[in-house]
Amino acid sequence: MDPEVQRQLDPMRRVEIRQFILDSLKTMNFYFSPFIFSARGAIQQTEQGWELKPGSKLYILDGQHRNSAFSSALSHLKSQKETAEEAGKTEEALKIQEYIKKLEAYPIALQVYLDLSTQEEKQMFRDINTERKEAHIGLIMKYDHRDTYTELTRKVAKQLEHYFEIELELSRLTYQNSAVTSLAIMRRCLLALFEGILTVKKGDANFGNYTHEEVIDISLAFFESWLQLFPKQMANRKKYVTGLTGIQVALAYTIHELNKKYSIPHLEAIHQLKELKQSFTWQHDDPLFSHLYDSTSRKIVHHSSTTSIQRTAVKFLSILNRERIEYP
Repeated sequence: MDPEVQRQLDPMRRVEIRQFILDSLKTMNFYFSPFIFSARGAIQQTEQGWELKPGSKLYILDGQHRNSAFSSALSHLKSQKETAEEAGKTEEALKIQEYIKKLEAYPIALQVYLDLSTQEEKQMFRDINTERKEAHIGLIMKYDHRDTYTELTRKVAKQLEHYFEIELELSRLTYQNSAVTSLAIMRRCLLALFEGILTVKKGDANFGNYTHEEVIDISLAFFESWLQLFPKQMANRKKYVTGLTGIQVALAYTIHELNKKYSIPHLEAIHQLKELKQSFTWQHDDPLFSHLYDSTSRKIVHHSSTTSIQRTAVKFLSILNRERIEYP
């Protein structure tokens, strides 16, 4: 890495990418755009093709954080494997070894420029980091026609637009955003509602024995239930938790658990959510959300992780059980 051309490594950015890599190894395949390098004359053509001169290096123009994150992820996995082995957790160690092998064999696309000048390298770095824009999940949700859950989300959102505001492009909603939810969050809710998946979906959608029309009815009923269940200022994230991703997804996951554990049909389970209305205030400092509440900021934090969503759903379920709902 040439500091005259490339910016300094951001450790936090590396951590974010490393976590993405580690999570993806367990749940899905992932793809990175090509790493871009400058050879500075160190690659030469031979009868067999192109080769790097012995002792020479390639200089990164784009991809230093991904490159460093790969190395960090491998070190992290190897450390986890050693810990598992020392603790006698053989199965866990073998599983981690599978992740290590997968990561070591992960194919990387390279784009190499042979003879750029330093000025041309600087210009390319600026172009890459100012001109190239990645499509964010909000825009993908708005226009993608290949995913069943995305199609379902858009169809349901269209029918709900007169009830409350839905953000159609942004995936993360700030405290200043007036929308109650977003297309991206709604998709997460539907995935949790029907399949109990809180991470990434792999394969085709699975709606069980429900027909397409029933899936639409159930989806609409879930979001419409917010009108009775949530306070009138449900989008006020400073006062209430109802506009937060983790809370909305936890409610959907609660419906899935009622259906899975107690064989309660989805529509009936959604109807039973009304029992929650009188049980707490939906405010940040309500004891129900003590597992998420930060007393310093006086707000809920880290609410959208898988563990947090599951813990919140457990609390919702405990209230429903306490209200003595009769399960079949």
